[in-house]
Amino acid sequence: MHRVAAGVLLNAPMKGGNGDCFGIRGGIDMKLTGKAWKFPQEDINTGLIRKQMYNHLPPQEQGRYCMESLDPQFSSKAKSGDFIVAGTNFGCGSSTPAHYSIVALGIAAVIAESFAPLFFSNCAGGALWPVACPGILGLVETGDTIELDTDSFVVRNVATGGTLQARPLPQMYRAMIEAGGEKPYLKARLAAARSRA
Repeated sequence: MHRVAAGVLLNAPMKGGNGDCFGIRGGIDMKLTGKAWKFPQEDINTGLIRKQMYNHLPPQEQGRYCMESLDPQFSSKAKSGDFIVAGTNFGCGSSTPAHYSIVALGIAAVIAESFAPLFFSNCAGGALWPVACPGILGLVETGDTIELDTDSFVVRNVATGGTLQARPLPQMYRAMIEAGGEKPYLKARLAAARSRA
């Protein structure tokens, strides 16, 4: 999947000038389209998303270990722009930044029945769309092409035409994602504050 905004191609995460692995990932009023990878289990914790033994690796190298506890071949099958679809309380457990592995793999968004609050905010800070969408497990199966409208937060199964209304993100989180992550967002806010001083 490719995303285009303001004439700029937005694809896999890239190493940014601030030394992290988050390049420009977000965009305004875009529809994201990709394949769904369904993990219907409840309470998928951060250790299942990415084992803690990989904490020492640079964020951009963690993608190949994403979801390996649940599907050892996931990182070789998933493509940049695909979606993780998950059950309730996704990202529970420890505060380890397991979202790095999802970002590094180029996943466009995680669409889950619900999220653990800390993981939800970590995703937004990493420029990854965390979309809470009750009923999503009944809408899609692995391999289905789905579309996420990041303006209306309507999720659509392209094959069946079925849709669900997801919960819109708080404006601050949306702004973080569209800025490319927490660091660029805070830098922009600081620059704006200085310009007004």
